Amino acid sequence: MDSEFFSSPLAEHGAPCPQCSAAMSGDQRYCLSCGARRGEARLDPVEAARSPLASDPAPVALTAAALGAAGQAGSQSAGWEGFPLGDLDFGSPRVVGGAVLGLLAVGVVLGVIGGPKAASTSAAAGQPALVASADAAATDSGLGGDTLDGTVDSSASADEVAVDTGISGFETVTTPSTPDSGGGGGGTTTPTTPTVTSAAPIKHAWVITLSGPSYDEIYGQAAAARAPRVKAKIAASSYLGTELRAKGTLLSNYKAISAAGLPNSLALISGQPPNATTNTNCPKFVDLKPGKVDAKTGLASGDGCRYPPSTTTLPDQMTGAGLVWKGYFEAIGNDPASGVTSCRLPEAGADDPFAAPRPGDGYMTWRNPFVYFRSISESSECGSNVVGLDRLAPDLAQPEDTPAFSLVAPDACHDGSAASCGGNAVGGIAAADEWLKTIVPSIIESQAYADGGMIVITSDHAASKPTEAEANVGALVLSPYAAQGSTVSTAYNHYSLLKTLEIAFGVDPIGKAATSAVKAFDAKVFANAPVAGND
Repeated sequence: MDSEFFSSPLAEHGAPCPQCSAAMSGDQRYCLSCGARRGEARLDPVEAARSPLASDPAPVALTAAALGAAGQAGSQSAGWEGFPLGDLDFGSPRVVGGAVLGLLAVGVVLGVIGGPKAASTSAAAGQPALVASADAAATDSGLGGDTLDGTVDSSASADEVAVDTGISGFETVTTPSTPDSGGGGGGTTTPTTPTVTSAAPIKHAWVITLSGPSYDEIYGQAAAARAPRVKAKIAASSYLGTELRAKGTLLSNYKAISAAGLPNSLALISGQPPNATTNTNCPKFVDLKPGKVDAKTGLASGDGCRYPPSTTTLPDQMTGAGLVWKGYFEAIGNDPASGVTSCRLPEAGADDPFAAPRPGDGYMTWRNPFVYFRSISESSECGSNVVGLDRLAPDLAQPEDTPAFSLVAPDACHDGSAASCGGNAVGGIAAADEWLKTIVPSIIESQAYADGGMIVITSDHAASKPTEAEANVGALVLSPYAAQGSTVSTAYNHYSLLKTLEIAFGVDPIGKAATSAVKAFDAKVFANAPVAGND
């Protein structure tokens, strides 16, 4: 075939199409607008059907050898050097396009018939496989559901994996899987980590821990009204138990996890359970031994007080997430001998000189859980974040200065305990009420509280029940998202509060808070929170 057939101009550049008058280039054979051909056909399709290749009854094997032989023969007969198929003409572009599409269709059919079937989850590997067609991603297959014990929930699309969070009243959000950025993946997808959404969009949380009062001692007026003879034994709170209680949601079944104060505060910021020494409020500031931290659960083994640096705490998590935390402790700077105004703690291995209140100094180490974790006490954050109560008001003045998480603890004179707080001063519920009147209103009136704030007031243990580890201490939740005067009887504890905070701040639950048996505060607690999708 003459090569000039392809290179010779068919008309002047810009000449109109003979059928639709659209402008065409000089060597353009087919009009892009209407498809009309200009000039003679290269090879009549009927003639192509009569060629030796088409009339040969024996099938042609498209092997490299056959193609090479055909190319060599064609080159010798037509003199086309470097053109491996000789003078074989494939016809018009429409014919060629149709042939290519036909081959692709055959390949798809063969791939579907002979290709590997999509597998469900490999239980041995523990990796959920994403099984769904393109159509199944948009419609429910209607098949029986599988679970995460080795299969995939049938209601999930190809880009979703359902995850059991074990948290009642919380929404589970699954994010789309993304292509593997590593080489050789060929489109492999990996499911991203599911995110559990908080029942309320909490941005700032203040946890106020009293020490010693039980649920009845704080909210006992109702009990006293039912049994007038026991009024003398129930020192009901007139401010926390009545006025503040009317402004928030009371968790009437909120319990401690130990009969001692320190283990409850430790659990609140770390999820670590009590041990023999922490159950005595650690009179000696000794290391936890052996202190091995389980890589899977995050729980530290052994007995002692000072947790190893590898123990994860809520402050560690918040720092890692770029969030600010602080602990405000009344009288932490009242020790003239040391001159310390923040992060006051005993020497490692020594007796705790601050285990009991002293005249003019009601600060007690075991009321400050932060200093028992070396990841905090041995960092610069201890000096800047574990501070005196006098720092609370300045931090509330501007929202940008307000920490996301604050733990606020009064000294022995104002924590609600009935014992002497040093010298001749006496604490008790009435003193705690007066102290709360100076603290809680300042928080409620802050801009940070109005914008997603939550206050939780609870007690670290019930001193009146020294042998009851899980004594009811109650918790009052004050928040724009909590209903006023409401009561929720769901069983909660300090692990529940930790889990609630971690979910709200977008970090994974740790220690005992990570177990499915521990429930975070749900929509009943945050009855006024916006419903997902309606806010």
